[in-house]
Amino acid sequence: MIATHTFNPSVDITYNIDSLKVGEVHRATTTIKNPGGKGINVTKVLHILGAKYCAYGYLGGGHGKWIGKSLQQGNIQSDFTFFQGETRQCIAINDGINQTEILERGPIISAEAQAKYLEKLKLHSLDTTVVTISGSTPQMEGNSNLLHMKNVLECYTQSYNIVDTNAQDLKRLIKEALPIHCIKPNLSEFETLINKKGLSIEECIQHLNTHENFKHLDVFLTLGEAGAVIKWKNEIYRATLAQRKIVNPVGSGDATVAGIAYGVHECLEPLLMIRLAIACGTSNALQKQTGHVDIKQVEKIKNEVEVERL
Repeated sequence: MIATHTFNPSVDITYNIDSLKVGEVHRATTTIKNPGGKGINVTKVLHILGAKYCAYGYLGGGHGKWIGKSLQQGNIQSDFTFFQGETRQCIAINDGINQTEILERGPIISAEAQAKYLEKLKLHSLDTTVVTISGSTPQMEGNSNLLHMKNVLECYTQSYNIVDTNAQDLKRLIKEALPIHCIKPNLSEFETLINKKGLSIEECIQHLNTHENFKHLDVFLTLGEAGAVIKWKNEIYRATLAQRKIVNPVGSGDATVAGIAYGVHECLEPLLMIRLAIACGTSNALQKQTGHVDIKQVEKIKNEVEVERL
């Protein structure tokens, strides 16, 4: 089974407007409301792929109930931990040219809810083959974000663990020598991980081969329209794909993580896993809905991804 984790889910609301003018009143042409959070996006794509999975996370208040009900209506398998408080909302304003986002920080998760969460994971850890941990961590009562992540990862000593969080937290987690097996940074995050800026693709490849941070990790470095560079089992791969007209790039990284997780769970050969992950990320970017892929489109794009072992 694949276990997905979303510590800080949200109700994602997108307002589409004609143009954004600071200080003026705007009327939305359309409003889109979705259960959000990076791990929930991963889960939705895994569901479409037909994976065996379970979504874990913290939910609270009216927003949390709405997320739980929405996922249930979509037949998403979940086992959330509920807490006293309110799940956050995140607002995106799209004027057809730029997307402006307002992200709430998130609630405070009680020590009691944290203990229930960990107990739940320990009961199911032996049934779990792949774990994804995605997105930010809200405030933890009596605990640091790093220690909470450490406690969760230490429940999963027998699984393949993929972590996709902000670069500063990820850098600290890597130095802790926790059971992390794969990361999926974009270029900006990758540069933060090694404290360098303005890297070329060739320089990225060099650092993947030599930097201490990546010595024991699989790394799926996404480069937007330039494709990806992947370090997998000490081999380096370069993946490219013909450019397409992007509709909504939000959640594409999460769809890529879903493709990696599914590929590992199904024991796909590296080339097939890479093609699937790239196809999932690309298909998500071609949809209006976040955390969604078209399975027929994924199958078509897979065959168009070019992967070279360097």
